Amino acid sequence: MSKDLVEQQGETLAEEDTLAPVSESLQETEEEAQAPTPQKKKWKKKKIIILAVVIVLVLIFLLRACGGGGNLLSGLGYSASAAEYRDLTVSVSGTGTIEPIHSSTLVGMVTGDILSDTFEIGDTVEKDQILYTIDATTAQTNVEQAQLAVDQAQLAYDQAVRAAEDLTVTSTVSGQVSDIAVKRGDSVSAGTAVITVTDSKTMTLKCNFNTADAANIRAGQSATVTITATGESVPATVRNVSAYTTVGAGGTLVQAVELAVTNPGGITGGMAATARVGNYACQSGGTFDYATQTQILAKTSGTVDTIYVSEGSTVSPGSRLLHLDGDALEDQVENAALTLENARLSLQTAQDMLDEYQIKAPISGTVTQKDMAAGDNIGQVGTTTMAVISDMSALTFDMLIDELDIPNVQVGQEVEITVDALPGRTFTGYVDKININGNTANGVTNYPVTVMVENPDPDLLPGMNVSAEIIIEQKEHVLTIPLDAVQRGDTVQVIPASAVSEQDGSIDTTQAREVSVELGSNDSTYVEILSGLEEGDLVLVSNDAAGAGGEGASAAVTSA
Repeated sequence: MSKDLVEQQGETLAEEDTLAPVSESLQETEEEAQAPTPQKKKWKKKKIIILAVVIVLVLIFLLRACGGGGNLLSGLGYSASAAEYRDLTVSVSGTGTIEPIHSSTLVGMVTGDILSDTFEIGDTVEKDQILYTIDATTAQTNVEQAQLAVDQAQLAYDQAVRAAEDLTVTSTVSGQVSDIAVKRGDSVSAGTAVITVTDSKTMTLKCNFNTADAANIRAGQSATVTITATGESVPATVRNVSAYTTVGAGGTLVQAVELAVTNPGGITGGMAATARVGNYACQSGGTFDYATQTQILAKTSGTVDTIYVSEGSTVSPGSRLLHLDGDALEDQVENAALTLENARLSLQTAQDMLDEYQIKAPISGTVTQKDMAAGDNIGQVGTTTMAVISDMSALTFDMLIDELDIPNVQVGQEVEITVDALPGRTFTGYVDKININGNTANGVTNYPVTVMVENPDPDLLPGMNVSAEIIIEQKEHVLTIPLDAVQRGDTVQVIPASAVSEQDGSIDTTQAREVSVELGSNDSTYVEILSGLEEGDLVLVSNDAAGAGGEGASAAVTSA
């Protein structure tokens, strides 16, 4: 053992209570040796003996320390640790405060007395469940008055619309326009015939049959009509047989038979034709006539400003024929429409206000705060907090992650959570969101990471402080060594097993050799070795790392 090491250990031992008397005796001996005395040689011999005792005691203490696995000498050098296979979990840690995934505050939007409440703190409520009922007497009266105003406005609007609709003259039948009795700029009065519409699809024909034959003809019988000009025959149907007898050609008695013919498209009014019903032929033919001709009348007074049809135009019921100028009526319709819309808005406002007198849960969740109850009065609108509903189906918290670690964090990664208020228990969540806007302070940037805990344990409550570890990577059965065994340049000091003394565990560092290793993942204590070492290889670890609780074998180090 070197002289410097002994002196250094002697100084250390001098601080221990067990060696204090020896130190004091040594000091007294030195002082006495310097004093003039006749027995100087005797004291010199005594001094040598005492020094020898001190040295022996130091050696015994050191041997006990090394042989018993102590760390006195290891604190001055290294310890040894073996490369071993173990499971490795890489994580990033942080802290946060648990909050519900969503909370909603109930605020009084009306004033009045609270008549009832139906819940207590801790109760579970459903969305739209009625929680408070407020006295709504005045609000109900306002709704009824608003409804009356709407009814009156609707009546006035309907009347104005009907009057305005009368300005547009429409057809009441199907057919063709056969006559237009007015032109643009003409003034008309209510009841004036303005357009004639003729039904040209069905034509009628009256022919005279001998009375004897007519007696055998009935309405509904089939007949045949022959057009005189073309000789074309078309089917017909007997509509009726006249009950009156007249004198026909040659003095014979005849009766008129009316037939209906579906116009194939070429028959017009006035065309001549004859008819035959079964075996009976008419004595004299007749001329086609339109089945119906309708005069369309103006319903109100006005000036013709637009005519939508021309003679020959085909129309149907509701088709526009012409329009009369009536600015005053149109203005009345517009004003009535505005009045009606304003009344409806007032009614909706009154109804919405009435709804505010029944305060409902805005979300499904748990009542976490209740500030008002039945009998209390809401004195101020929009500022009075009544209760807080929290969605406890999931909990969340934010944790700050250092900019060096944030690249390794991804959405969906598992998070292990411990809670200060629930010692010994672990909960699980996952990374829900990573905020890209970092917070920079003192030259360091941290990024908020949101953690989600779904279907949480009932013991987890809002406001609890938590510690969390984001599991970045999990590896099973990988070769590892203590992280502090790695030196600059990814090298380690490897020693053979023979360098460790079997007697006292001391290490001969002269046998150490430098080995380059390939590193993999690491946690806060261990690092994965991808190549360069094998299981059981001993590496030197700084004493701080070994003293921190490394699992590898450790021993004191001595210099050769």
